[in-house]
Amino acid sequence: MVQWSRISSILLVAVTLAALVLPGTATAGYVVEPMTEEYTGEWRDPEEITFWDLPPRVMILYFLLMALPGLPYMGELFYVLSLLVSLGFRRITKRTVLDDDFRSDLYRQIVANPGAGAGELSELTGASRGRLRYHLDLLIREGKVAAVDHRNRTGHFARNQGYTDLEQRILISLQEEPSRMILTHLLEAPDTTRSDVAERLGLSGPTISRHMQEFEAEGIVTAERDGRFVRYRLFGGAREFLNRYTGDLPVSRHPGTGSYPAAKGHEVLSG
Repeated sequence: MVQWSRISSILLVAVTLAALVLPGTATAGYVVEPMTEEYTGEWRDPEEITFWDLPPRVMILYFLLMALPGLPYMGELFYVLSLLVSLGFRRITKRTVLDDDFRSDLYRQIVANPGAGAGELSELTGASRGRLRYHLDLLIREGKVAAVDHRNRTGHFARNQGYTDLEQRILISLQEEPSRMILTHLLEAPDTTRSDVAERLGLSGPTISRHMQEFEAEGIVTAERDGRFVRYRLFGGAREFLNRYTGDLPVSRHPGTGSYPAAKGHEVLSG
């Protein structure tokens, strides 16, 4: 690249000196005299002169002035492209998206922590939000990961795990501390009341009522009035799912500090 720049500079200087040394307009003498008579000849329209009508010397000089300055930049472009090729720059496809070490680790974390949001995945991988977002978008674009919105949260799932909508809602809810605590308590103590939950978990009444209403609307919890109390229990499908995958979770677990049990029977880690 440096050699091309030096050669072009030498050629440009040589051509410029040749144009000054050779006889022509550069060395011709001029005599300027005032015009004393009115021009009476016929006015003609200017004639178009193309590049090929120019003298060879001017054509060469024009070419050097226009083309040579661009040659170093072309050299830089080819040099950068050669570096990218040597570094493995290539188009990412569905078959190659997991060849990257970080994306492969990120995909495994999603498989092991279904429903995890960007915050939890950032803690698990140690990556910044920007870097994580870029690689998540690639996994989603190539069909390896699905992003599911639920309760103003976005959970991520490996597409080959095949969770139902109900299971996805439960797994996303488990990423939030109050929801996880309530669901775990309902699994351990069926037919519980709001007072029982408040006494056991230390949550406020309004917080418990809001979560129970949301769980009921989502088909996770059923509510039945018993005199002055309302008793809550897990819906059949929800109880079965939680028993299979999260029945042994400790209540004190905080989201993002560990892994929920992998979805046995659902996980098929593919490349």
